[in-house]
Amino acid sequence: MQACLGHVDERRLTWAQRAVLAGLPEGDPLRSDLDRFARSFPDIRRDPELLMSAGDELWDAVKRSTWPRPSARADLEG
Repeated sequence: MQACLGHVDERRLTWAQRAVLAGLPEGDPLRSDLDRFARSFPDIRRDPELLMSAGDELWDAVKRSTWPRPSARADLEG
């Protein structure tokens, strides 16, 4: 969320990358979106508009990753 506001702490970005790499399987969309953000960070860090735009995209990826997955048992969960 800090990136959405134009402020990113590099240490927290590194910690987030490590947590996502350790916790999500390869090929997970959030994992690839965070990796893309981190790779672009050195180029966009000094441009607040680019940083906020990239932060918005990353935040959207986080929200998508936390949406409930459809149940295979609709008879139980409606």
